[in-house]
Amino acid sequence: MKSVILVAGLLTYDSGKTWFSIGLAKSLGERGYSIGVFKPVAGHNLWSQFHSFMYSFERGVLIGEDVAKYSRILGFAEVHIINPIDVLLSPPDPVSYIARSGVDEYFADLEDQFRQMVLARYTNCYTGSFKHYIFRENVKKMAPQIQMLLEGFAAKAKAEEVELQQFINLLKSQDVEKNLEECQRKVCSHSDVVIVESFNDAITPYPRLLSSVSAVIVTMPTAIAIYTNVEKLREVVIENVKRLGEVGLKAGVTIMKLPPERVLYLKPRGSEVEDDEVFNEVINILQL
Repeated sequence: MKSVILVAGLLTYDSGKTWFSIGLAKSLGERGYSIGVFKPVAGHNLWSQFHSFMYSFERGVLIGEDVAKYSRILGFAEVHIINPIDVLLSPPDPVSYIARSGVDEYFADLEDQFRQMVLARYTNCYTGSFKHYIFRENVKKMAPQIQMLLEGFAAKAKAEEVELQQFINLLKSQDVEKNLEECQRKVCSHSDVVIVESFNDAITPYPRLLSSVSAVIVTMPTAIAIYTNVEKLREVVIENVKRLGEVGLKAGVTIMKLPPERVLYLKPRGSEVEDDEVFNEVINILQL
């Protein structure tokens, strides 16, 4: 394993992490490198990304849109290993809120991802097995037609009903980080370069990952920010987390505290497979 590159996003949504990661992977592959991709935690929305939910339904395995692209475009087969944790969200039923004059509550629930989590998949990276979970306390807040779809998938995937807080506690446990590290080890074992995609706007999906990363790239609309002094960045992230808690993991908080070493502009692209000269420039900067 030659290098691990972490790709984070400045924005919660639509920063371009997957778009950039696929382009970089293709450029590295054209130079003869064997490439691995690792997305420890993924989240997707049943309503706005319905095609990925139906793709999951057909395969009986919860797979988000980003990971499906890695599989389709780059040819990765073991999606449950390159993405050990996947969470499906769905917006609650607005009609029920309106009926009880709870529109304010509806907007509040739309701002809280935990209140929209309905299904999840968790892979045991040591055994390669995975399990699905259904959070019926949230499922009952969904529109009737959505509840039917969720129950249909849960039956097909043999999802276990658990309390949402129980799953949240699992995600925050040290055992999860060790499990994710095992998945990363498996991806790295047969790759020259591994591209790790972070979650939402987090500078890293879990803090310990920064100990094994050789560079961090923060994507944003029209540009990317590059960090090669990862040890300094790691110190800043640790300090931010001590001072701000989980908010300290946001990429924007990191950039405000530690300006990037390089910033490069991106050109508009119509698809993930189009070329962009910036990928060659990034490869040269990272000395790959």
